[in-house]
Amino acid sequence: MERLYTMRRYTLLVIILLATAASYAQGLKAFISHKAYCTNNMQPYIEFTFIIGGNTARYVPDKQGKYEAGVEIQVDMMQSDSLVKQLHYILGSDRFDDSLRNGKPDFADIQNVPLPNGDYYLYFYMQDVNALPDSNGNIEKLSYIDHISLNFPDDRITTSKISLYRSAAKATAGSLFAKYGYDLPPLYSNFVPESQYTLPFAIEIYNTQKILGDKPFKARCFIEQAESHLAANTNNILTIPCQPKDVVLVFNEFNVFKLPSGNYFAVIELSDDRDSVFLVDKVFFQKSNPSVQLDLDDYTQTNVQGTFAERDTNRKELIDHVRCLYPISSLSERQFYDERIKYVPTEQLQRFFYNFWLRRSPTNPEGAWLAYKKQVDDVERMFGSVQVKGYLSDRGRVYLQYGKPNDVKDVPSDPVTLPYQIWQYYYLNNQSDVKFVFYDPVLTGKDYELLHSTLYGEISDPNWKMKLVRKMETQWDRYENNPTDYWGNSMDDYWKYH
Repeated sequence: MERLYTMRRYTLLVIILLATAASYAQGLKAFISHKAYCTNNMQPYIEFTFIIGGNTARYVPDKQGKYEAGVEIQVDMMQSDSLVKQLHYILGSDRFDDSLRNGKPDFADIQNVPLPNGDYYLYFYMQDVNALPDSNGNIEKLSYIDHISLNFPDDRITTSKISLYRSAAKATAGSLFAKYGYDLPPLYSNFVPESQYTLPFAIEIYNTQKILGDKPFKARCFIEQAESHLAANTNNILTIPCQPKDVVLVFNEFNVFKLPSGNYFAVIELSDDRDSVFLVDKVFFQKSNPSVQLDLDDYTQTNVQGTFAERDTNRKELIDHVRCLYPISSLSERQFYDERIKYVPTEQLQRFFYNFWLRRSPTNPEGAWLAYKKQVDDVERMFGSVQVKGYLSDRGRVYLQYGKPNDVKDVPSDPVTLPYQIWQYYYLNNQSDVKFVFYDPVLTGKDYELLHSTLYGEISDPNWKMKLVRKMETQWDRYENNPTDYWGNSMDDYWKYH
């Protein structure tokens, strides 16, 4: 097995996930990104990006008395339990005059690995080569599993996934993140901080010349709310004309200065010269912008006279009707329900309520509301309790927000675990095989809580299995995510096959 030793110099100006104050107890922190691309001769490859928190690694002296850190990186690319290709090397830091972690810059690397078309499981392993063992003699090793699909046939138009970036500036000599003539540092965990006013994005489009000939096409680029799938800002829609060739690059940026805090998708629609959409791609991101809040003055021109909203005059019922919109609302709307709804005059609430449904169904807002209200009533029967309204319960919120799951595995009793359910969606929000794990931590029988999900933007807990077997294992190693096997254990089978 060949080991390569490489060094990349790069200081992150803003560190979101990687670094906090240096401490030997912190452990190694790393950012991993992997994306599928294709060359102009239709050779698929995976682009891996690794960024190591410089103040989370251990620095030791070299032969010249300088101090450096190193992280062993291994990625196993698997198909049907068979190793197809392996990436294995040591990523080194820059060299310093001292071994202090405080203030050390992050170090990074990008590796491109060609692979045939197909579905792959990626097994990541990372370890500080200079790490000291803990009191039990163990050395921390980061591990992570993910899935990627390479699907670039030569008989149809395909794209890379949309890439989102922290910033875009003209490329400098020797820059690690130089691409398309710009320095494009990645957007960590698809999180856009308040300080970021623009969101650069790029997508590569393949095979247009072969399929379309010389017919032009266009890319319509916009941001949509994750909950409602409505355009977040109609003034922020970009239409980019494109000419067919082997690889077409769409590269631009969104203005996110006044985008409220919340969950969003960056969306690109490709359409031909007759405005017929032939391909859509989207990528999830989160925006932080706490200073931008819902402004009820935006609804002052909404006329509710003669509408179902005007007939909703019982203030208590009106507030409940507005609050039950929580699962399908944006983050700023949810904050409004939680913090300000009690102090808003009834007339303003009516205008907000009517406008909410008018945006979603311009031709029949009342019909859309009544259809949703029926779902709310169903959820109340299924998941409501004395303590929590059905639409505010975790299961009720997920049901209303994403729809009925394709499959539910209910485990009300097990030799060791707390009661739990696994909900599976075959395809949801541009993701395949999405799962939610709900459990009953206090054994109430109905108030199940969301413990873990594979959907972007939802809660994710790598220790979810350990928390389910809390009756058996009240303490565990924080690096151990799998409980001790026991008679009657079907948790892994339920997770894998449902």
